[in-house]
Amino acid sequence: MLAMWFQDTDALSAIDTKLLIVFVGLVALALLVQAIALIVLAAKSVKAIKGLAASVDELKEKALPLIDSATEISRSAQALVTETAPKMRAIADNLVETSDLVRGTAQHFERTLADANMRTQRQVARVDEMVSATLTATVELVEVIGNGIRVPAQKIAALAGQAKLFAEGLLAKIRCYTNR
Repeated sequence: MLAMWFQDTDALSAIDTKLLIVFVGLVALALLVQAIALIVLAAKSVKAIKGLAASVDELKEKALPLIDSATEISRSAQALVTETAPKMRAIADNLVETSDLVRGTAQHFERTLADANMRTQRQVARVDEMVSATLTATVELVEVIGNGIRVPAQKIAALAGQAKLFAEGLLAKIRCYTNR
């Protein structure tokens, strides 16, 4: 519209003037709407800022005692750590010494146990050899005694059988002579 006005060199026509007035009115109305929107936005912003300030004040009231107690707790914890640090070092040193002593004792016990185990195995091997030798000797002795008794007993039985046959033969001959 403004461009048309600048292009036309004549005096403004009545229609152009009305259009210009309408355009200016519309611009004024748009500016009025913007102003109202900005005023409403500013009022809402002021209300939100007041609410936020109230929330921040409430948060301060609740958080400051917590921060104070946390500060007090951290100070007491720091004092406790400072107080117990030498004791903890002493305990750690004692634990290291004790573990070294226990390790040495365990190694000594392991060597002693290994030595005792080796000796026991040797003794068991000796006892096993002795039992084996004794059983072998016992078996041989039983065989010798068995042979020592069996052979003469067989000879005696054979002689007794022969004596019986001789006696029966002799008795048979005597009966033969007496029956005649």
